Order: sequence, then C-alpha cells, then structure tokens
Amino acid sequence: MVTKKYRFILFLLSIISLLIIGLVIEKDLSTLVNNFWFSSGLLLLILLSLIDQPHFSKDANIFVNSVAASISLLLVNKKDYDWLFWLFTGGVLYLVISSYALMWIRNNPLNEEKKVIQFFTRLNRQLGKPETIFSAFFLWGAVKQFSLNSNQFNMLLWYWIIFMLLNIPQLASTIESFFSTSKQKLSTNIIGQIFGVQSKNTFLIKLLPFKNRKAIKMFDFVEFNYSIEKKNRKGIVFDVYFLDQEQWVKVISNNEIELIFKGIENIYNVPDAVYKIDTIPDNDYLKRFVGIVTENSSIGKIKFIYNSKKEIYEGQLLEVKINNIIVLYQIVEGLTKIEQLENKNQSGIIIGEAIQLGTWDNEKFKFEQFGWVANINSPVFIASDIAEYQPTQNEFIVGALPNTNYPVVLDKKLAITHHTAILGVTGTGKSVFARNLIREYLRADDIKVICIDFTKEYIAKFSKYKPVAIVPDTENVKIFNSIEWLINETEKFGNQQNKPKIKTETDNITNIFNKSIEDFLKGDNKLSIFEHPELSNTIGVLDYIRYFFNELFKIAKDNRSFGKRICVVLEEAHTVIPEWNFIGISDKTSSSLVNKIGQIALQGRKYDIGFLVIAQRTANVSKTVLTQCNTVIAFQEFDRTSSEFLSNYFGENISATLPNLKFRQAIAAGKAFKSNVPMIFEVPEIDEDNTLGESSAEPTT
Repeated sequence: MVTKKYRFILFLLSIISLLIIGLVIEKDLSTLVNNFWFSSGLLLLILLSLIDQPHFSKDANIFVNSVAASISLLLVNKKDYDWLFWLFTGGVLYLVISSYALMWIRNNPLNEEKKVIQFFTRLNRQLGKPETIFSAFFLWGAVKQFSLNSNQFNMLLWYWIIFMLLNIPQLASTIESFFSTSKQKLSTNIIGQIFGVQSKNTFLIKLLPFKNRKAIKMFDFVEFNYSIEKKNRKGIVFDVYFLDQEQWVKVISNNEIELIFKGIENIYNVPDAVYKIDTIPDNDYLKRFVGIVTENSSIGKIKFIYNSKKEIYEGQLLEVKINNIIVLYQIVEGLTKIEQLENKNQSGIIIGEAIQLGTWDNEKFKFEQFGWVANINSPVFIASDIAEYQPTQNEFIVGALPNTNYPVVLDKKLAITHHTAILGVTGTGKSVFARNLIREYLRADDIKVICIDFTKEYIAKFSKYKPVAIVPDTENVKIFNSIEWLINETEKFGNQQNKPKIKTETDNITNIFNKSIEDFLKGDNKLSIFEHPELSNTIGVLDYIRYFFNELFKIAKDNRSFGKRICVVLEEAHTVIPEWNFIGISDKTSSSLVNKIGQIALQGRKYDIGFLVIAQRTANVSKTVLTQCNTVIAFQEFDRTSSEFLSNYFGENISATLPNLKFRQAIAAGKAFKSNVPMIFEVPEIDEDNTLGESSAEPTT
C-alpha cells in the first residue's frame, strides 16, 4: 500500500511535470485550462487517484468520478464529437445511473450480496476508477489535439506511462524501502511503522519487508513512541495478517503490559517506529490473556475477539477492567466470523460471548451487578483465584465456577422454605447432587426430610440414617382397605352410597395419617422415605398421597410442625405432580393431588415446609409447583420446552447453554444462592460409596 507521504510527493511531482510539459507544448500556461487532456490529467487523473481514492473506489466514489467525467466532457469542442466521444458519453451516463442505483440497493458487505449486484459493483469499480476513465480521456484528448505521430503526444504518453508505473503499489513499496534504508539502520529491532489507530489502545502496524527486519509473530512484545502522545508505550502483537500483498500486525497496548516493564528504561524514541523487544521480564500475562472486547457488547453481555495461547471453554470465568474496576463475565457462546478487509481480503476470527456476573464482593463473597459496558478493545483475561471461603453453619457450598475457586453458596434455610427444583436428563449427575444436598439438610437438628421416592433407590442410599416409613405397616393396611372401599363406594350412584360409612372411613384415614406424621415430627428419626403404596390401582395411589399431603399441611399450619422445618423431596416429580395435559382421562383424581401440593407450594413457606422437586423435564411437571420454586438448579437439558421454561429463570443467553453442559455441570439461580445472578457451575465429584457409610449402589441419574 502506498503511504500518504509517497502519494503527496508523487502528487506534487506529477503536477509540476505536467505543467512543464504543458508549457513546452502550449508556450503559455493560460491556454492550458482550455485543453481537455490537461483537465483530465491534472484535475481528475492525478487528483482522484492519488488523493481521493488511493486504495480503491467505492460506489459513492464511482458516482462522483462519473459526474466529474461528464462535466469534463463539456470541454470537448463540438467538431470533435466522434464515435469515441459518444462512447465515452454513454459509458459515463451508465456509470452515473448504475452507481447511484447501487448506493441505494446495497445493504450488506459485497460478498454477501446477490451475484448480479456483485457483478455490476465489481464492473463499475474497474470502469469508474480514476486510472481507467481519466486515462482514457487523457490519451483520447492528446490524440485529438496532436495526432498519434506528433512529438507532443509522445511527451504526454511517456508522462502517462511513468505516472501509472509509479502509482503501482508494489513498485511504490520498493521505491519507498530503498529511500528508507538509512532510517531502518537506526536499529536492527525495528519491525515497522504505525499506520493507524483503531482505538486509544489498538494500533495498526505496517511491517517492513521481511529482509529488512526481524521475524515477528503473535504475542511478541513491542515498543513504540506514539507521536500524538509523544511518549513511549509497550504493547503485544494481537493479530498478524496479509493485506494488499503486504504484512500487517495489530498491537494492543494497556496498563497491564506497561506494568510488566515497570522500572525498565525505554530504549527507542523514533516517533511512530515500532521495535521488537527481545528481553521480557517474567510475567503471567499470556497465561491469562484471552482477547479484546469488540463491537455490539452491552452492559449485560460482552463480545470479544478470541486470540490467545490459552484454551477456553463454555462456562469459563473472565474478567475485564471497566473504569479500573474488575467486572467478571462467564462464557456462554463462541462463533466463527469472516472479517472483511480491503480489496476482497478476508480474515477468519472467533467471537466469544460472555454474560455479566458482576463485581466480586470479597466481604460478602457474592457477585454484585455492575451498571456499565466495557470499552471496545479492552483486554479480556481469565479470572484470577480468590481467597478460600468458609461457609457459615446455615450455608452449603454446592460447587464452584468451572476452573476457578469462586464458590457457589446455597442458603439451606431459604432453599427449603422457598422451594428448590433440580432438573436434568438421565446421566448428568442430577440425582447424586440431590441426594448429597439432602444429606446436608439432615445435618441440621431442626430439619425433617420426607422423600417421596417411587424409584426405590433412596432406602439403599440413606441406610445409615435408618429411615422410617411415614406410616407403620400395620396402620397402612387399614389405610389401604379404607381407600379401596371408598373408591368402590364412590363409583356407585349417589343415592346408593353409604354416606355415614364414607365419613367414617375418611376420618379413619386422616386420623392415622395425622398421628403418624405427628409421631415422626416429634420422634428422633430425621428421615422418612415414602415409597409406592401397595394399592391395586392408580387412583388409589394418588388418593393415598393426597390424604398424606392434606394432613401434612394441616399439621404444619396448625402446629408449626412442632418446631421443625420440613423438606418434602419429590423424586421423579412427574409421577406425583404431573402437568394437567399429562393426566389421563381416567386419572382426574390426580388433579386434586396436584392442587393440594400447589397449595402447599404457595403457602408452605409461611409454615416452614418446602419442596425439593427433582425431575428430568419441565414439560410433564406441574407448572403451578415449578413456578413457586424460587431456586432452580438445571443440569443438561435437550428439549425445547425445558429451555423455554428455564429461560424465564436464567435469561435466554445462559439457558441456550443447557444442551452443551458437561457431566456434573449445571446452571444455578435463585433466592437461596448467595449470588442471585444465573451462573454455570461445576459440582465436585461426590463419592456416595464413602458418604456416611451408605450403600455403594450407584443410580443411573
């Protein structure tokens, strides 16, 4: 690419040379302005090709060129209106109309437009550039005035040939490098010169030809004296690419890089010259550097160009300085993109997306939302570790952000009273995590846990706690008989039903449940596992559970659960609280059960009773209950219904990561977490074989 200095010198020499040739030919400078060849050569060819459009012509440039060309044709004498004149006139009118139309039609980068638009745009850029249209005018005007065999025409032809040669970028670079050799000898470390500034911290460097400099590569450190600031700066090579057959680099300079070289004397002071630094102090900059913030970032989410020696992954914690405050972000997406350079050159880049978690409060050990956006080209780093956190008696560390020691802290009291949902498909670590959380609940003296488990896994997993049945077997027989009698009786016509007997059997059921629940809450046992009742039909099972929940809520409401907090665990929740459209026509009894559990979900927190809902999918679980879960932990999910439902809790950006979560990774958000912003976290490996001596049987979920 021809530099501004070279173009300016060539511009002056071209004007002077053309004036001298014109003076020799015309003998009088005043007559030059009347000549068509002079206006085409001086005012249009030289001016537009060297000053206005030195690199390439855009649609707007073509329009201006063609308008200028049409005006210059007015200088042609009418006696010279030959077929070439009319050809030029037609060509100019075509360029005026088509270039103006393209200015209105085009909305996208050229390579993304339709083939027809691409064809006419590229055709116009060749026909309408100054070197084409005004070279034709210049030579045609010279021929018309002086004829092909005249000395005057030969002088103008040689002038045009030399001008066009000197304007070729490759030849211009060779000439420039020849005259700049003496400057390059100032230091063997010089690699190039500042060509442009993309922001206050990002510099575009044009490299010298390879034979005149040291080799340069990604992440090399450089030093330069920026002439605008008149001070030395240190930087790092962030990108290397080729443009117009020349090599360029992008350099990032910031305070973090300056600190690496703190106390080291500056060596080079030539303005805008860039030097490679050979001796680098020990530092961890490249171990943490990820990339730079790019366009379309917002307060809640940054986009960054990834260019690093460090591998990063979804869920990685990043940090960016905004107004000298460290703000933390978590990666949720990565995209590939083609960056369009000049003259059809393209460069492939990776764009990462990360949502804001906020600033980290070292005293409260939680994230606080930050209310502003990062500056473009701000450096992005992998987050540093923090001091180890010691949870209080009522807190539980359920995991940490991936590859960090940032803890994810759960308030056990709020998790129970405000309900918690643990969701995820089979094989993600959901059930192991849930059982570990239940064990943590059981450490507290005032918590009683009732597990409704139809999978029959909890008895083995919690054998150390010696769980008891909520109702003794002898009493269960009475309940089973009463429920089956009531089912048969209610199938009769109303006038055939034994109303007094119905009331007696109903009271019998409620009294047994009431006494059994009261005995459990007052007793020493902390865990009760509620397995599938031995009833002959589905309606009987649902009735059994409905009676149980009705009495449980009544005791919690009337007696405050005798000073205990109750956690009701619904394993495979869809079997207990299905969504209404998953209830069969013959199983409308389950609607009554769902309504009762929904009532507890709405009011239970007032009476220290809460749910731990465990399910694979949200689609077939009652939304009445799920929407009351103020704390949600979601492991990997694939179905669209779950993603759409969970996006209400997490937001669309982070919920989109659900299908990509790894084993033992989950998204957490809600009232019970110390930081209430949604975050991807990693569950530590839990060895249930060695947890309080429970059974080694490992479930599949």
